[in-house]
Amino acid sequence: MIRFRILGAGGAIPTPTHTPAAYWVTVDGTGILLDPGPGALVRLVQSGDAPDGVDGIELVVLTHLHPDHCADLVALLFALHSPLTESHEPLRLFGPEGLRAYLEQLAQIYGRWLEPRHRRLQITEWALPEALDLPGGGRIQPFAVDHPQDRLSRNGCLGYRFVDHQGRVAVFSGDTGACAELTTAATDADLLVVECSAPDGLGVAGHLTPTEVGRLCAVAQPQRVVLTHQYPAAAAADLRAGIAPHFDGPVIQARDGNLFYVPRESGEENPWSAP
Repeated sequence: MIRFRILGAGGAIPTPTHTPAAYWVTVDGTGILLDPGPGALVRLVQSGDAPDGVDGIELVVLTHLHPDHCADLVALLFALHSPLTESHEPLRLFGPEGLRAYLEQLAQIYGRWLEPRHRRLQITEWALPEALDLPGGGRIQPFAVDHPQDRLSRNGCLGYRFVDHQGRVAVFSGDTGACAELTTAATDADLLVVECSAPDGLGVAGHLTPTEVGRLCAVAQPQRVVLTHQYPAAAAADLRAGIAPHFDGPVIQARDGNLFYVPRESGEENPWSAP
């Protein structure tokens, strides 16, 4: 089973219902903190998905190193420096090329304050098509996406396929423009969580609009689509209207707190009430 919690359905500009990127993905019982943007730890604890708090976070996966997708790494490492933490399990960090350099630069700023008190850091920069096997038979498969950068992860931003032990698939696009790699990864996926940063007419390079998402889905034919990474104009718009001429499958415009299961029959809920 795959469980996909939307902790932050927005972009870098937060609104009450769409805060910066943050996701908690569970694959056959293994919890994964995906793209911990600003406030991710607070929203994770509020969700009830991590009853052990930061002690329960063992695996962090990053698509790229823009602050709205990784800023709470600082908060996590600083929390783990506290003597009040109890876990001695390794903290495993996976991300694009540049992750090590990013952490080294943070260490130059904060020094030992970002050294976990009891836990060893295990840092992996993905080498495509490398994948990570998970306990129980699932896996995480990164793939390249089109999101240009000019700093630490300039050589590659990533999306992810999460596969459970029965072969069911949830795909996360990360930040990206239209690209063949995303189409291939999303083909026949049980769940596609895809960025849709701006409505048609306001799109920018390296991000998707509803029409572009619709064209992607027309080819890939995912079973269900969830739109995330919505900046304020996108969050206020009916993004599904731009997708409908191209794709007639189920499309959900996410907001903070939404929870999705694969397989779908397991049920879904949104425990956070709208303002």
